[in-house]
Amino acid sequence: MKDADILTVFHYIPLHTSPAGLRFGRFSGEDRYTTRESERLVRLPLFYNLSDVNQRMVINTILSFFS
Repeated sequence: MKDADILTVFHYIPLHTSPAGLRFGRFSGEDRYTTRESERLVRLPLFYNLSDVNQRMVINTILSFFS
């Protein structure tokens, strides 16, 4: 995405690793998925006035990555 000048940002911090979660919460059980999956999530640049051309560029870049 960066090579194509497409901005993607980190999006999700699990509650148990957030500042408030570390201070006030606790994790119960085994963390088999939450932390690992949170490291793989990205927020795609999709918003109401994204042009058709830019939508297609984002989609094509994603498809190219997975092909």
